[in-house]
Amino acid sequence: QYVLTGAFVKTDDPNTWDLVIQSVNGEREGSWSNYDIYGSSALNRRISGIEFNTNGSYKGLNSATETAEFSVQFANNPSFTQTITLDLGTPGEFTGLTQFASQQSSAAALTQDGYEAGTLSSVTIDNGGMIVGTFTNGVKVNIAALQIGLFQNPGGLEAVGNGYYLPTANSGEPIETLANSGGAGSITGKSLEKSNVDIATEFVNLMQAQNGYQANSRTIRVANEILQELTNLIR
Repeated sequence: QYVLTGAFVKTDDPNTWDLVIQSVNGEREGSWSNYDIYGSSALNRRISGIEFNTNGSYKGLNSATETAEFSVQFANNPSFTQTITLDLGTPGEFTGLTQFASQQSSAAALTQDGYEAGTLSSVTIDNGGMIVGTFTNGVKVNIAALQIGLFQNPGGLEAVGNGYYLPTANSGEPIETLANSGGAGSITGKSLEKSNVDIATEFVNLMQAQNGYQANSRTIRVANEILQELTNLIR
């Protein structure tokens, strides 16, 4: 395995360059060790006339006789010459060599189809009950979802203390669904729920209960007065 090192040399023709092969093993020409390869002629190391279109895409070699080839000789068999052909790209496309003028653009069009490796850094819950994990590389992944149980008759649940309830025959079996669907409410993340009671509704219920108590108390008092009058008549 050898490292190919080359340099592009600008020519007098517009958008045209020569590629000079400097080394095939990371060293400059003229200092190669006989341990790996022998150098070949300098003329064979220059690939001339690499031409580009005005949009920076590869156009091809400007000479029909020029090829993108060079040769090397290996130390274990100096009589054998290895010819290497470079793939400079498809003419008219950006799949290989490109040339971008600094006056027009300083970067090529790049695409990314992946992310670097990351570790889980935080977990949040959105108002839909989705548990979202955020990783150190910026990727967010839906890990799981909180389910909500609906009952046909919530008043039929059996209270077992500490805010826990059990389903009964009166309440019916729970209907499992997700937040914001099927009549279920939303979930508020990063919040501590102290009570799920609507204060306004409870005050209305309290006043209704008080009025009912007063009405019942008045009925009992009237009935008691009637009984007292009846007792007096018997005497």
